[in-house]
Amino acid sequence: MKTHWMMPKKRISQHLLTLIVSMTLVSLVMAACSIPGGGIASGGQSVPTPTPTPTPLPTPDANLQQQGTTQLQAFQQLITQMQQSDGDVTTYQQQYTSDQQALQAAKTVATYNTALTTLNGHIDGIKLPEKKAEALSLQKKLKDEVSTWGQQHTHHNDYDNKDYPLGFEYGDLGSGGLADDRIKNAQKLEDYQQAVDDLNMYLTNFQAMTTNFNDKTPYNQPHATDAQLMQSCGRTSGKVIVVSLSEQVMRVYNDGQLVNSFYVTTGRPDRPSLAGCWWSEVKRAPDTFKSGVKPGQDGYYPDTHINYDIMYHSGEYYIHDSWWRADYGPGMNYPHIDSGGDSFANFGSHGCVNMPTASMQWVYNYMDLNQGIIIY
Repeated sequence: MKTHWMMPKKRISQHLLTLIVSMTLVSLVMAACSIPGGGIASGGQSVPTPTPTPTPLPTPDANLQQQGTTQLQAFQQLITQMQQSDGDVTTYQQQYTSDQQALQAAKTVATYNTALTTLNGHIDGIKLPEKKAEALSLQKKLKDEVSTWGQQHTHHNDYDNKDYPLGFEYGDLGSGGLADDRIKNAQKLEDYQQAVDDLNMYLTNFQAMTTNFNDKTPYNQPHATDAQLMQSCGRTSGKVIVVSLSEQVMRVYNDGQLVNSFYVTTGRPDRPSLAGCWWSEVKRAPDTFKSGVKPGQDGYYPDTHINYDIMYHSGEYYIHDSWWRADYGPGMNYPHIDSGGDSFANFGSHGCVNMPTASMQWVYNYMDLNQGIIIY
């Protein structure tokens, strides 16, 4: 029989007590090291760890703020222009106020850029409506001025005993109709910009015509309105044809100096010549004009031999000789009896500028392509 050795109970108790105390001390030390934000002070109290200071976000600098100021001014200018054109600016004014407040409230670069992006979007959004409103305003201005002046200034035609309003070339059948079509077909910003440019041109030419109407300078002398239009049309140098509708006269200039002058016959009231700043697009000698309609239909004329022609506008608008006419000058664009006896000469043209053959030969030989042709 084997004998087992056994530790006395008293010694076991002492050993366990020592082990428990040691483990407790170790636990306290480990706890003090592992608790975030705290530690054990010498007095046995925990010490909190300081909270980190957040890094400040960048604020809008002077350059960025200047961008905002500039864009706000641009937006307000567009709003003002649209308002002057009788456009509805309610929505855009609200957007402006909102954008202004957003920029003022932005304290960081990120929020300022966000507000600036919104502002730029609003500017892009107003550009087309503003330009459309301007075009419509100018369209109305042209119609009103042409109508008012035409009612006050008429041509009494003895042949048919009728009074015709002067300036009809700027009405719906003439240059005013071109502007109407331009606006009707406009879709993009540049389309409306072209309509605005055209209407400003028509208004300038019309106002020159009304001024020249009272000018008693002989037809074969330089007229002040000719020089003004050569300036506004950008034709101060080179060869330029100027056609005065109210005088039924052509004056030819070179570098601003009068070279020659002729009586002409322009378009009848229902088929007016086109007022505007044009240029010599095509030259032909000889040529054949075709009406494109059958005998008896409106606008018909037989195939016609032309000795010399210069196209001044697309759509078959020419300056050309009209050998069938005998009479030119004031009143010959209205119904009358031509002294040459040709019935096709008893009216104005279909929108062309007619001249005697010898005169047209000189003009044809003198003028180059892409030279100015101003009709007013």
